[in-house]
Amino acid sequence: MALGAMGAVGIVVAVRLLLLARRTRQLPELTLGAGLLCLTVVGAPLSTLGRLDGLVATPTGDALFGAGLGAALVGVGLLYVFTWRVFRPRAVWAMGAFFVAALGLTSMWIGLMRASSRGSSMAEILPYTRPWALGVIGLVALAFCWSGSESLVYRARLRRRMVLGMADPVVVNRFLLWGVSALAAVSLCAVVGASMLAGRAPLQDPLAQIAMGSASVVVSIAWYLAFLPPERFVRHLRERAARSAPATGAP
Repeated sequence: MALGAMGAVGIVVAVRLLLLARRTRQLPELTLGAGLLCLTVVGAPLSTLGRLDGLVATPTGDALFGAGLGAALVGVGLLYVFTWRVFRPRAVWAMGAFFVAALGLTSMWIGLMRASSRGSSMAEILPYTRPWALGVIGLVALAFCWSGSESLVYRARLRRRMVLGMADPVVVNRFLLWGVSALAAVSLCAVVGASMLAGRAPLQDPLAQIAMGSASVVVSIAWYLAFLPPERFVRHLRERAARSAPATGAP
């Protein structure tokens, strides 16, 4: 249910960003919107469905898992592009990070699909898929960690400007929320990775399910407040910023 909620919020946010990109013709809106669409709306549901009991190691299950995994990895690649172009557009190392990540994601998809054919159940497949899956999880976690860290660093800069009335408090808050959502996604990846290292399938591990659900809820709330903020929430941010602004009147 938590993953479903994240997908529902993700599709609304993604569509909104893509509609914005159609008007502005700007790359950040396009890459983030398309990335979220691929990752949360197409990739996560299909890959999860393909790994349910009864579909594992079947032609239908493998097709669903392969399509979902491919879409999710395209979404992760677009997240690398978004972070590079928004936060480090002139950094050669950031461009290199994207290309290395793209090569790694492609290799992981091929390796995972080959390993998935080496058994007839999750218990048989897991030893072969685990190394590739951990590689994917690492690249996904790195993408969100990079994006979230850049967002939080930039938010700190904007807070200093906000004190002087040179930054919009709503925009400052959006950088915070994006950073929080990204770090929650990193924690979700960590839970999945830890479960796999322990020799358990994350979707069949109750503790992992609870942790994944909790992280998904945090992501959903942060995305909602960042991209679809209620008027009351926006008013609260502006009033709080006004109360904390230094007095400018003459003594």
